[in-house]
Formats: sequence, structure tokens, C-alpha cells
Amino acid sequence: MSMRYSRTTASRGAHRHHIHGFRRSALALGIALLIAAPAMAQDAGADDKKATDLDKVTVTGIRGSVQKAQDIKRESDTFVDSVTALDIGALPDRSVTETLSRIPGVTIDRFLSVGDPEHFSAEGGGVQVRGLTQVRSELNGRDSFSASGGRSLSFGDVPSELMAGVDVFKNQKADMIEGGLGGTVNLRTFMPFDFEGQKIGASMSGNYGDFIKEWKPSISGLYSNRWKTEGGGEFGILVDIAHSELATRTDGLFVRPFFRNSNNDLDGNGSNEALWLPRGADWRTLEYERKRDGAYVALQWRPNADLELFATAFQSKYDELWYEDAIFVSNDPLQVSIDASQPYELEGDVFKSGRLTQSGGVPMGTDIRASHRKSKTTDFSFGLKWLLTDATEFSTELQYIKANTNSLDSTVSLGVNVPYIDVDVSGGVPSIGVSEEFTANPDNYYWGFTMDHQDDNVAKELAFRADLKHSFDSGVFRSIKFGVRMTDRDATSIDTGYNWKPVFQTWMQGWAIPGGAMPPLDLNGTINQSQVNLNTFQNFYRGGANTPGAFFAPNLALALGFPGSYEAIHDAAIPYFINDCGYGQYCNYTTTPMDASRTNLQGEKTKAAYAMLNFGFDEAFIEGNIGVRVVRTENNASGFLIYPNLALAPYLGAGQTEAISASNSYTDVLPSVNVKWEPSKNIILRFAASKAIARPAFSDMQAYQILNAAVKSGYTPPEGTTSVPIEQLDLTGSSFDNPYLTPMKANQFDLSLEWYFDPDKGGMAWVNLFHKGVSDYFRRQSSLVTYPGVDGNDYDYLITRPVNVGTAKIQGAEIGWNQFFDFLPAPFDGFGMSANYTYIKSSTSVPNNLDTQPLDTDASTFGVLPADGLSKNSYNLAGFYEKGPWQIRLAYNWRSEYLLSIGPNGYNGGDGGIAWKLPVYSDSYGQLDGSIFYKITDNIQVGLEMNNLNNAEQRTIMDQNGAGRRTTSWYVNDRRYAATLRLTF
Repeated sequence: MSMRYSRTTASRGAHRHHIHGFRRSALALGIALLIAAPAMAQDAGADDKKATDLDKVTVTGIRGSVQKAQDIKRESDTFVDSVTALDIGALPDRSVTETLSRIPGVTIDRFLSVGDPEHFSAEGGGVQVRGLTQVRSELNGRDSFSASGGRSLSFGDVPSELMAGVDVFKNQKADMIEGGLGGTVNLRTFMPFDFEGQKIGASMSGNYGDFIKEWKPSISGLYSNRWKTEGGGEFGILVDIAHSELATRTDGLFVRPFFRNSNNDLDGNGSNEALWLPRGADWRTLEYERKRDGAYVALQWRPNADLELFATAFQSKYDELWYEDAIFVSNDPLQVSIDASQPYELEGDVFKSGRLTQSGGVPMGTDIRASHRKSKTTDFSFGLKWLLTDATEFSTELQYIKANTNSLDSTVSLGVNVPYIDVDVSGGVPSIGVSEEFTANPDNYYWGFTMDHQDDNVAKELAFRADLKHSFDSGVFRSIKFGVRMTDRDATSIDTGYNWKPVFQTWMQGWAIPGGAMPPLDLNGTINQSQVNLNTFQNFYRGGANTPGAFFAPNLALALGFPGSYEAIHDAAIPYFINDCGYGQYCNYTTTPMDASRTNLQGEKTKAAYAMLNFGFDEAFIEGNIGVRVVRTENNASGFLIYPNLALAPYLGAGQTEAISASNSYTDVLPSVNVKWEPSKNIILRFAASKAIARPAFSDMQAYQILNAAVKSGYTPPEGTTSVPIEQLDLTGSSFDNPYLTPMKANQFDLSLEWYFDPDKGGMAWVNLFHKGVSDYFRRQSSLVTYPGVDGNDYDYLITRPVNVGTAKIQGAEIGWNQFFDFLPAPFDGFGMSANYTYIKSSTSVPNNLDTQPLDTDASTFGVLPADGLSKNSYNLAGFYEKGPWQIRLAYNWRSEYLLSIGPNGYNGGDGGIAWKLPVYSDSYGQLDGSIFYKITDNIQVGLEMNNLNNAEQRTIMDQNGAGRRTTSWYVNDRRYAATLRLTF
């Protein structure tokens, strides 16, 4: 049986905290209450959370984890939900991202990068809290981030095996670090004093994907011990290491956007019908590998009862490689027509099935794309807690964190003009067919293009904080707390952009390369058919889709051989060009240099101070806190301005590059109040109100601007003109960066009712209502900005870039229920369950810019779209069985449809003079996971962990007006299994 202080005893005894864990002495009850997270590793927002000491009866496994998470929620002084791991390496999922999706109000993307609907991710990607991606990430209450241009940690980069728990804070207190508009995710690790003495733990797994059919290992180990010394106090050390590998395969099919074409005479009457026809259909296979390494060392020293010091070192390394064989259309969609000699089906004027063709064949690409990313985050932290008097506590921390990320995204493609594509979208997964005899003949292929993208990012931060807390013995005021925090952060990013360069394309014929047959694959002794392979797409889509046939594609070595392989391909193509290599456009390939012109330097300094008063009314069973946090932010950025290069406007510039810098500063005042009322035993009513901010990502604040100039449409300069007057020019610029952005802001409110109907056995139910009023959204808009010309005069350019504009309301409810059914007769008394459901409703008032407004392929517009990344409904349902040596868990996670992106790759273009951009949604998705563990002895446990047991199909939806709303892509992935051995001593 667990025991818990009454609220009054806990708050009155606050000044008697022991330095480690702030243990309170309560002689009347005779037990000690320990905080849930390591005392030396918690932030000020978590240092008052309490967990129950289980009266020397250790509860582990599923039941213990549920009870610990319940205690954290109950004793917290703001709104928090947690997932805990009492056993070493025992989080319920193989990745932190998947663990987060179990928490109410938290959803994850199932794509490799946010807003990319073309690449599925087995372990999930971006994290949203209550529909917002502006989520602050912390490690033990301190900053943690990846050097990817953002402000948060890529949770997939962190070894889940190192974690003791994950806490999600959904509202603010004054002593919490600012920056979590949606919420704050705190990853907790163990500390030496969490264990009574020596602790040794190890976990070993073999991870198997049943689609890729590969085994990959995972291993982790922990050693912790503490010693009492003569005159030196107590000392503890903990070492934790982890290595994890994973391999998966994803197959996908795509039906591309529809266009209204008038080049079909289906009835042969000489008059063409206007029909909505798809551009074509694609398919691809992606194989994914990742390695994740982590190391963590923690030291604690308590020289006496009044002082405790700690030092930690944490490093997480991530190595990700995925390579993709893709078959895709690269045609002019306005030239597509139906082959009326073959069976076809229409629904009104919209295509359902038939043979698509176009004059000269349908140009397609067959590529190999390899993406290799490495990242590392290293954190060194030191701190102390000092009990100055029985009533006054002082704590301080110093942290240094460094993160770096570098990546290469490399694509080499062949081209082939297939005679036709058979497509059937009349129901379910589409059927796609081509002439296999044609595509299996290497003589029908040519070298198509190369495309590379490189980035190299480094970010460093030095952070310092100090907090002083004074407790009172009596009265309404329980304690008062003050603190300061300062940070100094630098970020350097080098980004080459996507360098697409054609080798041979059909649109080059007749002016850059000879007409007729395209150049062959055999260009010279190096670049020839030996560099390609025949891809037969074995077991494509697990046999659940029409086999697309065999295609030749470049070997993986060509993509990984960048830049040498690129140079060899383009050099081999030179002899096949006419007109001096297409008027000099396609000779002498060079890589995009990672030089100063593509380097962005950013610096940020913050200074924050807060005051927070903890109060309580004993007779009314009310306690809470009220406070304010004030933070000053100073940003600076260094980058480049690229001048126009228009021969008729020499006074504007000649394409030269000029170094520029920008600085910005702002102050935010962030009040907060949290109140907890226990009107009757085991029923808690909470209320919280606060103001929160989310600073823009560093990648959105670069000082980089390209200026453009063009002669106005309809104006023809007189013959011999060398300089056009400014009034006859359109001066524009488009950018995704703005160094003068300020934070998004939110006024947020929470109200909850929690019922702990069986608190000693994990039984609880709750409902939480929330509201966020968000302002100063980041959205691209156009405005006039003045830039100098080389003649010394200033000129106004219409610049489209991100600005702070618009508002949104996000509101909803979370409900949940946890219970173990001990009242059932044996053996059913081992069953338990956990269920939660989240409903979110949003409304936005954010003006659309013409540059960013969604537009259909016929130039028609769309109505009001939902906020991106926000599912209206999501839920988790988990069933447990834990009795004797057995621990069995089944968990289902589901989220409803949500907007992925507007105009992502494959869903935008300029065909017919229309800058079309389609909204693309993720369809609803649900995944079933599970685990079975058997405890051989008290120290040895074996088990099987399983992911995606239901072989879930991920789909995306594209929205069109005339052609209708329809599924546009389908994905299947591995069922994943991990045979696991855990040792604990």
C-alpha cells in the first residue's frame, strides 16, 4: 500500500526539505516523500512534484509505471501528464516520439519531415501538443535542441533506453523556462540518488522488420552506486549507455493532381471534350536505416545535510540513411489525354480508369535517391542546492550544450518516355500498369538529371540560472521564489539548397541536343549500362497492389558517390550537346560550394527574471501559485543580399553579393496563475491561466535576401535601350526568412477535474478543458521594403517573406481513465486499462498572401482551411495484464485527418501560367502495438515488443475543386518485432 501526505502537511513542511529531493519530514505519518524526478536534474517547473515512497513495498512493471505517472500528475502544481519507466530501458516504445504519442493531447507525424507527404516514417516525426508544433524540449528541465535550424530537440534522435520518464507540461508557471506555446516536453534521466544503493541494469534486443526482412541490434546498460564516506558525506555515480539500430521498408503509390484538359475527342465527332485527367501515377520503395547512440554520466555529492552538488554529461548521436527507388512522372500535365481505343471509365467529366498517354510518350523518371544525415547533441551541466536556513533554499545550474547536424541528399535519375500509363482509381489502392516489355529494354532509357542538397549546422549555448526560495511557517503564504536565467546561443548554418541539373531532358531536343532518339545510356567507358540495374519491385506493397513492372534505375553508388559521380555523368554528356552545350548552360558541372554566401550566422541572448508566490488555504483545501516572468531577447543575424542582375537596369546591380546584418530585440512579460482545490477526498479541481511565447526558429530568421527585377508585362523597351526607367520595372523578392520576426504569443487557460477513485492502485479518471488564444502567427506576406541600388539611390521592392500576422483560437477537451481490475476473481484480477481521448477545435484569422494562397490547377480558390498539423480527434486505448511473472500490453493509437501542407513537392507547379498549390492532408491513422514480458527470476526478464501489428496503411488526401477530393498516396511499412532480454540487479 502506498501512503501520501495530506496537502496541508506537504505545504507546511516545505521549508524542511532535505537538499536531495527536498524530502519533507512528517513525524505524524513517519514516512518520507520523494520527488518523482531526480532532484538535481529537475527544472524549476518540476522541482515541487512529489512521488510516493511505497512504504518499502516496491511496485514495478506496468502497474508501477502507471502509479508513478499518476502521482506526478496528482502532486504537480500545474497541468502535466507523464509516461515513466521504473525498469531500466523500459519505456513502452522503441522511440521517444512514439512514447509521446501515448500522452493525451500529443500527436505525432508519420513522415520523415514535417510537411513532406512523400516520405513515410516508421517511428514518426514531428510532435504537436494540442495541435501546435511550437513545443519546447528539455532534458532534465534544461535546454536541449538539435542543430537543424529549429529550437527543439528531434525526439527521434534521443535513445529511449536512457530515459526514466517523459513529462509533458501543458500550462506554465513563472519558474518554468519560456518557449513552449503548445507545451513543454521534459525528458528525464535517472540520477544516482534515485536508487538506494548499487543498481545494475542491461537490456538487449534484436529488432526485426518483417517487410525489409532484416535484424538489427539494440543494447543498453546502466551502473549506479552511492557511498557514504568518513567526513566527506555521500557520493553517487551513474553511467548509462545505449546503442540501437533499426531497418524498415516502405512502399508507396501516388496518383498525381488532376488537370482539366481539352485534348480528348472520345466520341470521334471532331469536337474535344474537357476532362479532368490525372497527370499520371508514381510508385516507390524506400529502405531506411538508423543508428542511435547515447551516453550519460551523472555524479551527485552530498557533503552534508544542507548541501548537494551534481554534474551530468549527456551525448546523443544519430546516423540516418535512407535510399529510395522511385518511378515518377515528369511530363507536361496539360498534354495528357485518354487513349479512347482502350476501355475507360469517367464519373461525369472526371477520370476514374483508363489508359493515359501523350504525343511522344509520357516522360517518366527512374531515380535512386539517398539521404544521409548525422546529428549529435552534447550537454554538460553542473549545479548545486544549498539549504541556507531551515526556511531558505538556494539552487543554481550552469549548462553548456553543443549540437551539430550535417546531411547530404543526393538523387541521380534516368529518363524514359513510356508509351502509356494504365491507371485505375475507381476504388481503394490504385492499379497502375505500363508496357513491361518497353520498360525492361535499356535502349529506351537516357540519363535524366542529378540533384544534390547539403547542409551543415552547428549550434552552441551557455545557460546559467539561479533560484532562491523562502518558506513561511504559517499563514496563507507558503513560500516565495525568485530566480534569474541567462543564455547565450550561437548558430551557424550552411545550406546549399536543392541543386537540380539536367543531363538530358526531352524539352532540350532540337536546340540543346539533337532531335529524334534521346542519347543512350552508354555514354563512355565509365558512364554506361554498368551503372544501372533492373528493379523488379519484389513483393511490392506486400502483394496488395498491382505489380508495376520492371524499370532500370541508377545504382546506389552513383548517389552516394557525390560529387565525383555527378561530375563523371555530366562530363560524359558533353559530346552529345549541340550549340556549344546548349549555349553554355549544360557543360562543366560544379557542385554548389558551401561557402560564405550560403552561410548564416545567428546569435541570441536572453535574460529572464521571475517571482512566484505559493499560497494555500488550509480550511478550504486550496493551494496554488501566482507569478510573473519577464524575459528580454536580443537576436542578431549575418547573411547576404543578392542584387538583381538585369542588363536593362544596371543602376540596380549586376547580381553581386553583399554581406548584411540585422538585429532585433523584444521584451515579454509572462504572468501565470495555478490553483488546485480538493473539495473532497481524492477529487481535485485545477485551474491555470498564463501567457506563453514561442520564438521563431533560427532557420526562419536568416539574413538572406535575393532581389529580382523584370521589365513590366506589356512594356517593350525601344530598340537600342540600355537602361529602362524604374517605373517600367517590377521589383520583387521572395524569401522564407525574416530576421525581424518576433514570437508567437498565446493566452492559455486550463480547467480540469481529476478523480482518484483508487489512488493506491492506479485508478483515476479526469477531464481537462483548455483554450488557447494565439496571436502573431508566422505567415508569409508581401510588403514594400527599401533597398539601395548601386547608383546610391533607394528603391522599393515588393518582398514576400514571413511576418507576424493573424490570430487563432484552439480549444478542446481531454478525458482519460486508468484502472486495474483487482476486484475481479483470479486470474482476471491482473487486467487493467488506460484510455484517453482528445478533441480539438480551431479557428484561424490569418490573411492569405497571393504568393502562398492555395490554388487549384484551374486557378480556382479554396475556402478557409484548418490549422496545419491539427487533428480534431485523437485517442489512445491500452489494455494490460500483469500477474505473477507475466506482463502483457496492447496499445492502439489513433488520430483523425489533419492538414499536412499547402503545395508541397509534387503538389505545386506553374503549368498553364497558373501557380497552383494544392492542400494535402494526412488521412486518419491508427496503429496497434504490444509487448509480452515474462520474468524468469527477480533479475531476469524476457519479452517480445511489437509495433504496427495491424499493418496500418498511411494515406494522404489532396483537395481539388472540379476533380474532387481524393486519396493521392498510399503507404505500407514493416511490422516491427524486438526480442528483448532485461537484466536488473
